[in-house]
Amino acid sequence: MAQISVDLTQYEAQDSFDLLPPGWYSAEIINSEIKEGKKGPYINWTFQVIGKPNHIWMITSLGNEISMKILKTMATCCGHRNPNYIADTEELHGKRCQIKVKIKTDENGDYEPKNEISGYKPLDGAKVAVNNIPPAHVAAAAMAAIPADTKMPWQV
Repeated sequence: MAQISVDLTQYEAQDSFDLLPPGWYSAEIINSEIKEGKKGPYINWTFQVIGKPNHIWMITSLGNEISMKILKTMATCCGHRNPNYIADTEELHGKRCQIKVKIKTDENGDYEPKNEISGYKPLDGAKVAVNNIPPAHVAAAAMAAIPADTKMPWQV
């Protein structure tokens, strides 16, 4: 038994979340965690759909090209100041963009259907403007100024 002794009087019980129909939704990145998986580290992102109670979770690996492209697309669509370089995932917390939501069903029927993110675009729906992004060497120069013994949040 796990004893937690938690006072819940200030909270209301919440209904279960219905799946969102496929489509584009405005969302905010509200959390991210770096975790270790079987194939290496990954980021577990939490998006809050604006105007809905729904949260959508997404995972991006830190070890493959497709995930790096997804991460850059997220950063660009959210208006990150330099999507060519992200020092800390918290730089994207509180940022908003549009996410394309689809419904994923389990082929074996072991799990309930769930919403999944399949695309990103800026809130205004404009195409991603990659020409205005500073080159990577600008970010590298900025990083060179950070002391070598500085630890990243996941190294603490």
